[in-house]
Amino acid sequence: MNWFYKFNVSLILLVTLLACGATPTADNTGKIEGTVSSFSTGLPVGFANITTVPPTSAVTSDSTTGMFTILHVDPGIYKVHAEKAGYDTANVNISVVAGEKSIADIALKLKP
Repeated sequence: MNWFYKFNVSLILLVTLLACGATPTADNTGKIEGTVSSFSTGLPVGFANITTVPPTSAVTSDSTTGMFTILHVDPGIYKVHAEKAGYDTANVNISVVAGEKSIADIALKLKP
């Protein structure tokens, strides 16, 4: 009977561990996605520096598509700021919701 007890306890522990690992957790953060483009042509602007206020992770737009993604952003209101040499800086205001994607497309104007 002792082996039977040990087997059952081991089985219960295994099932509990597997159940804990399989349980989905709530996503407490959101993400910001967007594209940086030229105001005059609409073409993508690569290598633009993207920051937010309040601060999150700073990223750089993709070299060919101008796309960017900032992951694990706490819910709230943010100003997304894009800058690149030769362009005026630009901002957009967005709201980030937990478990959702917020879009922050930004158009940069060439400096005169």
